[in-house]
Amino acid sequence: MQGYFDIHNHILPGVDDGAEDMDETRRMLLIAYEEGIRCIVATPHFVAGRSNISVAKLIDICGEVNRIAESLAEEFHVLLGNELFYSTEMIEALKRGDALTIAGTRYVLVEFLIDSSYKEIRNGLSNCIYAGYIPILAHAERYHCLVKTPSLVDKLIKHGVYIQINFHYIRGGYFDSKVRFCHRLLKNNQVHFLGTDAHGAYQRIPRAKDSINYLKKKYSESTVKQLLWDNPMTLLKNKHINM
Repeated sequence: MQGYFDIHNHILPGVDDGAEDMDETRRMLLIAYEEGIRCIVATPHFVAGRSNISVAKLIDICGEVNRIAESLAEEFHVLLGNELFYSTEMIEALKRGDALTIAGTRYVLVEFLIDSSYKEIRNGLSNCIYAGYIPILAHAERYHCLVKTPSLVDKLIKHGVYIQINFHYIRGGYFDSKVRFCHRLLKNNQVHFLGTDAHGAYQRIPRAKDSINYLKKKYSESTVKQLLWDNPMTLLKNKHINM
């Protein structure tokens, strides 16, 4: 394993509430590289019905960011996707090519309102599956219904949903319900991807190293390899991950 994947990052400049400009993007790249990250999936927000940056423009910007990444290190890469706010219109946008899967695969990173009901989340992700996509639930620790009833996560996984959590909630106090929730999922092998969900070089920065070291100590090297290399590589091959 020659580094780690960050599956959720708002590193593209000037496209959403992430990096403001290319200078901040460069700083984010430097931080991420120092943290051991070697492949970033850029996931700018997409909300159907709002003014979204065109796919053609995102491809151009990602290409420019990739050139900077590869100038820092030959093995450093940035892939392109979207963080998709769920709606039926979002699925239509995917079909038209106005919204992006992850790196051209069938995998889609999908988010909901934090107070969405389990039924809303399940039905939305089911619709993604029925449309032929492979859904990853973004930052699962944010949804009140899941944190309150973690057993619901198992139902989503059995339905064909993959789970992403943020590095930030791997390290934290025992009394933080999101931290407890994430470790419950990790202990039950119910996490498939990790992401920084970084939005800048000064706040919500792409930190991962401390959380990775903690994972190695509390769980195992093999757990880290599975989450931060094997599963992302399976995604890039457009194959299902064994649950």
